[in-house]
Amino acid sequence: MTRRARLGFFLITALITAGLLGALTSSPAVGQTAKFKADVDQVVVYAAVYDKTDQLVSTLTKEDFEVYENKILQEVTYFGLDDVPSTIGIVMDYSGSMRGKKEQVDQATELFLQMMNPSNELFLLAFNSEADLKEDFTRDVEDIRDALFNLITNGGTALYDAIYLAVEHAAQGSEPKKVVIVFTDGEDKDSYYELEEVLEKVQESDVQVFLVAFLDADLPDDGGFFGLSRSPREKVAQAMASLADATGGKALFPQKKEDIEGAFQAIANELRNQYRLAYVSNLPREQEKGEWRSVQVRLLDARERGLKVQARKGYHVR
Repeated sequence: MTRRARLGFFLITALITAGLLGALTSSPAVGQTAKFKADVDQVVVYAAVYDKTDQLVSTLTKEDFEVYENKILQEVTYFGLDDVPSTIGIVMDYSGSMRGKKEQVDQATELFLQMMNPSNELFLLAFNSEADLKEDFTRDVEDIRDALFNLITNGGTALYDAIYLAVEHAAQGSEPKKVVIVFTDGEDKDSYYELEEVLEKVQESDVQVFLVAFLDADLPDDGGFFGLSRSPREKVAQAMASLADATGGKALFPQKKEDIEGAFQAIANELRNQYRLAYVSNLPREQEKGEWRSVQVRLLDARERGLKVQARKGYHVR
């Protein structure tokens, strides 16, 4: 089966599954955790705050925050530092270049599984020249461990396809908070989807994307004559950072294999220490479907306090 055909099959299956889930899902009960909804109803944004030493800050209150939509101040109706269960997609590169790195990555993933909320819903999508769902939604970490163990490194790198499909699949998860964590060691070479298509996909979703990229040593970092242009390595890193930043996630670039574990640990810590802010948009509801609305989470006196906030940049009206 060709890569295009495999992608088509994956997408059709996802759509059928989403339809079945929608038919079986009843209205949310009172007290159920709010979702990041883009139908101009209640909007939920997850935010992480770091100090000037890049340490997470978990002692702030509602009064420290302001939320703006299209530059209009919104009334925050819910605020909390809640370690809510999440739907988490683990997206693993098992291309040929991963030989010699898989052991460290498996160890780092194991640490993440130990540190995460034990109530999380998980799935595993792996990619080389193609992206495949290796383990569907499960709450049993042993299912993920077994699927990771069975990966055999070979082939190329369809990174963008993997991110696109993982975000689409995560959106079907049963938990209100949805996350995709991607590990790769190289640039995309084999995807059907282009970067711009993947960026549009992550922007319209309510899924946070985190990337850990241990880039190949042979990826050039020469910026051309006098360093006036960006090097191939810088371009790859910038593309990855743009995907994560659009969703309120983060791209991490460990320099040594020994640092991979620390990157996964940092993601686990952040996911369990994010602020959740909800509001009902006070902007007119009569808007075109697909309209982009910017969202900005601000910290009062952030510069003076040496704080920075990391959150989604906006959403498309559905």
